[in-house]
Amino acid sequence: MTSEVATAHGLFAAQRRALDEIVTRMPYNSATHYHEYHAARAVPAAFGASCAWQSFAAGSLVARRTGVRADYLADGRHVAAVYRTPERVTVLDPYLLHRAPLRLERAAAVDGRVRVTVAAYPLRERADGTPAPSLVTAVWSLADGAVRLAYARYSPRRGTHVLARSFTLRPHARLSRVPPPPERIRAWLQHPEQLSVSFRVVHPLTHRMAELILPLAPAGGAPVTRAALLSRDNQGAVSPYGSPGFRRDAAVVADAVGAPVAELAAFLLEAAALRRAAAPGRPALAAYGAESE
Repeated sequence: MTSEVATAHGLFAAQRRALDEIVTRMPYNSATHYHEYHAARAVPAAFGASCAWQSFAAGSLVARRTGVRADYLADGRHVAAVYRTPERVTVLDPYLLHRAPLRLERAAAVDGRVRVTVAAYPLRERADGTPAPSLVTAVWSLADGAVRLAYARYSPRRGTHVLARSFTLRPHARLSRVPPPPERIRAWLQHPEQLSVSFRVVHPLTHRMAELILPLAPAGGAPVTRAALLSRDNQGAVSPYGSPGFRRDAAVVADAVGAPVAELAAFLLEAAALRRAAAPGRPALAAYGAESE
């Protein structure tokens, strides 16, 4: 093995390890930065952070272990860690829950594009019990250097994979400051697409996914109280507050985070209150869709 190949292999191994650590040990938490940027309140590391901070954390782990630094490319509020050489582009995007780095090799290009698909969480099952992992597809366009990402989850209700998220990472959209300035982050926090605050975990032992969700505009105009809380299990089934399904899912989240359910619920409710206080008089948000997948 040449030194160049060995170096590339070692970097990929470090990227894979960092991605796994962040996905399974750093929850996605869309409430964290309301506490940090609207209340100047320190948040326990175990509570996790938003997609951008998950990417920053993955890139930091790789840099500490290899000395190789990522570029952080943004699509709106979304940020991924990107490693680019003339021969390849590698993407780490923990928010999209992919189980291996997205490694795109120029030598594999067809008609000016390189495409790769990898498995992602949640790892769901079809009605017959066969595995149906989620999928992340990356397409690198050699003409403009953009990498387009698409994340699809298996929907038990529909019996097929359904596109859940898509982003485009363009070379010119590199963050010049990490993390971005506070004013930019506060603008992200008030974005009208932010319809909920939530904890999302991939349990580090079982690798089952669970979510604890507080809609910022509950269906039917209900108030934003503890009763508005919802959960979602690994199969995408939504359960209302107080139901057996909710208690089961919330227990998975609490175990992964290492904090009682009541503390997690209070954290989400406080974040929602901070958001309202920071932007009085804003137009009403669209109701959060709570349909099982």
